[in-house]
Amino acid sequence: MTRSRIAQRSARIFRHLLIALPLTGALAFGAYHAIRNLHWHDSLISMLAGNHADKALWNQSAWRSHARWLPGYRLASVRAIPEIESNLSGLSLADDRNLLLGVINRPAAIVALSLDGGYSHSYPLHGISDAEGIAYLGQGRVAVSSEKQGAILLLRLPDQPGPIDLQGAPSLRLIPPEDDNSGLEGLGYDSVRDQLYAVKEQSPRALFRIDNLCPSASADCSTEHAVVHDLSRWLDSAQFARDLSSVEFDTEKGHLLVLSEQSQTLLEFDSQGIPVSTQRIGARSGDPLMPQAEGLALGADGTIYLASEPNLLYRFVPEIASRTVRPD
Repeated sequence: MTRSRIAQRSARIFRHLLIALPLTGALAFGAYHAIRNLHWHDSLISMLAGNHADKALWNQSAWRSHARWLPGYRLASVRAIPEIESNLSGLSLADDRNLLLGVINRPAAIVALSLDGGYSHSYPLHGISDAEGIAYLGQGRVAVSSEKQGAILLLRLPDQPGPIDLQGAPSLRLIPPEDDNSGLEGLGYDSVRDQLYAVKEQSPRALFRIDNLCPSASADCSTEHAVVHDLSRWLDSAQFARDLSSVEFDTEKGHLLVLSEQSQTLLEFDSQGIPVSTQRIGARSGDPLMPQAEGLALGADGTIYLASEPNLLYRFVPEIASRTVRPD
């Protein structure tokens, strides 16, 4: 082969590479976006594995009149919180303060938000690794979960916003420490019965209830007389929820709400763990994306709040009260 032909062939190969490389990059970016934001891989995994809610167990019409009834909810609004750069995780309603409390895992902090997602103030947390879940226990008392430590820590919010040192704070270890991101996640509190619920993300999924943390309505909460119940058997009917990212107790209905981030799904159980209702997030036409649903809170008016990384707050309302989605 002559040098001329070699040069011509090399030039053709080079031209093809110039065309192929941007196309490959675009395809790779598209695949990343589809996996990270659209959760196409989760839908594909669910389809191949046959992981769907059993219609004989979930969303039975007999529950409709006395359940939270998740299929009846619609997305009302979504708002980005510019004061939070990233890592918004757990969420809880401080009803006596008319605020939402979120937790940021790194750097660890509690953030106070208005009910429409407006930023108010923050409390940097020292002495906790990878804060993931939060539950408001009333009277300024708060429980936060450390995913890597597998523990729940108790604290009281100071009168003025500022740092909180958790060194020496009352703590309760539920599971052994873990190096990966499959440990202790969300928290939810039943203020009527003084029962705190906690979920472990996966490998395996787990659900716990802790009793007797706050026997007095005003005194500091303590782990001294805490009793832990493993309720993971409740999850047998929810194999389609591949992980657990948050949990909330509905004091009005006496039911438990659970959030799965990977499966983009909300679930409702009754007080005995019987499956009640379920709804896939973002399944309705026109709903915006929810990159990583991590936090769950329930308002007194029935509004469901979901927090998503990096800094997004979603509001869901019963269908009768829903309105066109608007970017705030």
